[in-house]
Amino acid sequence: MEDTNKDYIINLRVSRATYEKIKHKAKENSESISTLIRKAISDSAEIIDDLSGELFQKQDKFKDIIGYHRFKTAQELECSQCQSKIPAGETATVGETEKSKKYFFCKNCRP
Repeated sequence: MEDTNKDYIINLRVSRATYEKIKHKAKENSESISTLIRKAISDSAEIIDDLSGELFQKQDKFKDIIGYHRFKTAQELECSQCQSKIPAGETATVGETEKSKKYFFCKNCRP
């Protein structure tokens, strides 16, 4: 027997305060509570998917690194991960590839 109903029901318990906020927002947007919650869940899932894609893509960006070491910077550098400035004289981490390409990491992004 084939399931022709493509919609599913989710029961969700929330506090009275949360319910009142949702109800107010739905009324403000001239839509039902169900529609508002469906949109919120859909948007949230999309945002989480985008963020996780960015995080995993960044990890793949550095997959060619074969070794790391810490060093004291002689000049200002840019972090290869977050693009923040690494001041001269600060301890940073460098990741090197087999082909001698170097990635620099600030103290917050150290692998």
